[in-house]
Amino acid sequence: MKVKKSIAVFITAFLLTVTALLSFAGCKQKDPTYDVAIKVSNNYGKEWVFEPGVDELFYEFEYTGEEMTFGIDEYYVYGDPHGGDRWLDCAGVAINWFGGSSPLYTSPTGEQYNTEIIKEKGEYSIAFHTNKSAWNFRSIRLFVTIK
Repeated sequence: MKVKKSIAVFITAFLLTVTALLSFAGCKQKDPTYDVAIKVSNNYGKEWVFEPGVDELFYEFEYTGEEMTFGIDEYYVYGDPHGGDRWLDCAGVAINWFGGSSPLYTSPTGEQYNTEIIKEKGEYSIAFHTNKSAWNFRSIRLFVTIK
């Protein structure tokens, strides 16, 4: 009888120990994620800043016949101890932290297609998003209208 009781106590103690150890195994704190501001610019030096919470901006200008290109120029990571308190250039490895697609063009007649050239009259939708897991996800869109 004493042997059965000793075995039962041992098994109970063993199970409690295993349960306690397993309960702490999943307690790793998640790494923090950071908000990021994104600065988009065109080849003429015009800039649009997408602060956290701003996902869409609009730009309208008269037709000039000149081609325009748009891209992410710089980014600012709020609270990241490695970024410092400054705008960071989107070059080198940082270019992989952003994604996008060809601008969607809508002609004055309503025809839509993707294009790399922003020149003709109509509306353009230029979209970018973040890929870096340490940041809160951002999906931004710049709407450009050429009149």
